[in-house]
Amino acid sequence: MEQRYDVIIVGARVAGSSLAIQLGEMGKRVLLLDKASFPSDTLSTHHMSHLEYLRKLGVLKEVEASGLRKISRMRTYIGSSFVEGPRASYTIIPKRDLLDQILLNRANDLPTVSLRENHSVRDLIWERKQVKGVVVEDPAGRMKSISCDLVVGADGKHSNIAYWVKAEKYKQQNPLRPVLYGYYDGVKPLKEPATEIFLHEGRIGFLFPMEEGRDCLGLEIYPEEFKQMMKSPKESFEKMYRSLYGMDMRLEGAVLRGKIIGTPGMPNFFRKAYGDGWALIGDAGHSKDPSTGLGINDAFMQSFLLAEAIQLMDQGKSRGEAMEVFQQERDRRLNPGHDLTLNYVQSLRKWTPNEMALFQAMAANPMVWNKLVPNLAEQLKRESPDIPLLHQSIQLEAQSFGFNPES
Repeated sequence: MEQRYDVIIVGARVAGSSLAIQLGEMGKRVLLLDKASFPSDTLSTHHMSHLEYLRKLGVLKEVEASGLRKISRMRTYIGSSFVEGPRASYTIIPKRDLLDQILLNRANDLPTVSLRENHSVRDLIWERKQVKGVVVEDPAGRMKSISCDLVVGADGKHSNIAYWVKAEKYKQQNPLRPVLYGYYDGVKPLKEPATEIFLHEGRIGFLFPMEEGRDCLGLEIYPEEFKQMMKSPKESFEKMYRSLYGMDMRLEGAVLRGKIIGTPGMPNFFRKAYGDGWALIGDAGHSKDPSTGLGINDAFMQSFLLAEAIQLMDQGKSRGEAMEVFQQERDRRLNPGHDLTLNYVQSLRKWTPNEMALFQAMAANPMVWNKLVPNLAEQLKRESPDIPLLHQSIQLEAQSFGFNPES
């Protein structure tokens, strides 16, 4: 058995690499393992709005220097009408091969962090009922046992670590909608780039501006459409995307880079976040439909919370107490986004011809908006009694634009 580590992290993408950086800065001996080799792309929500995480990790300038556009507006289309407005802070939309590699380089520069690519974890080492390490297969097929004080599963929604420790699932919901997306060069841009969301025929289309001249285009579709679309994904994807407002013209001359990536859907769940000698972060601990674009931000948040828990242990708090704080705070922060996302996706439907006709007529009528705007907040509150978080989240964001809840 080789050198003992303080923490072994299984999975070296956003959650795992960001945790390794934080623990390495604390002087912990960290082994970061991944079955993949980097740089490599992966299924992703791409939308990076909580940039403070990148700043704290010391990589924000490098990520932004790669040419990513700063997106400070959002546009939502309904039929041939749209609503657009500013966001409280800007968003960047990196490809994952870029973001993950920058994080890994930062982790690998720390003297107490070791990164091993193309290494697959095949089993856990147990001592009585406590996890004490991992069994790893190296690229040559050799098996090694490596011991540690804590094994962290950052190995995705189908986490082997979670499976081996029998981590309990709760708040489960089967996948709701398939998602397809691809990277396109040469899409005709808006005058001022914005995240664009299309609510069309009960589906969701999205356009994420990445670097200059490159965009991520995506569709969230009906479950029964997925198998047929994946028979000829590029043709089916572009045909459906061209039906969205303005996109037939904007896709003229655009070129798909790589291929259309598709998944039948993301499972929705929480898993117990810790146990004797183990913890879970990222999609291994919590997964949900990607329609609200929260996945990367959630992964960073979990790694920061776990790093804080480990720091609490160094300060004298028992492992059980510190890890319970980690799980409770994780659930407290993730529950609102989980509930809002499921409500959003489950309430999507094709609007009736009458509903669409009335909306299109209202959208272009300033007298209508003159009457509606003073009452919109109360109207939203009345129309969403089943999901009060929606009204609360809008009110909170409005405060960044000068809204005073006391007036």
